[in-house]
Amino acid sequence: MKTNIIRHLLAVVAILSLTPITFVAWSQSNRSQEGKGKTVTITGCLAKGESANEFAITQNGKKYGVKSAKVKLAEHLGHEVTVIGKITRAPGEDEEGERAEEGGGEYADVQVMSLKMISTSCQ
Repeated sequence: MKTNIIRHLLAVVAILSLTPITFVAWSQSNRSQEGKGKTVTITGCLAKGESANEFAITQNGKKYGVKSAKVKLAEHLGHEVTVIGKITRAPGEDEEGERAEEGGGEYADVQVMSLKMISTSCQ
């Protein structure tokens, strides 16, 4: 009788000890898909990006890599702008050869669909 109770208690303890590991793995896999495909609005100073035809906007301490085939971003270099676009590389998703955000890399990549100039200079 005592051995059955001990076995049940050990089984419960084993199951409960795995629960946090499962939750952490699940939340990390969901985080990488969190914003991909989502439409975002970003406001900030348009700066040159890390590669050709790529630009960057920093908003609230997060640097976004922005590109567009439709909008002529180069014409707004050094301007304060608001862009609307879709996230193409979500936060937490690594891009080959790109440093993590903490090391100066980009938070996410955005394909810009529209741009509104706020000011011809950044403040």
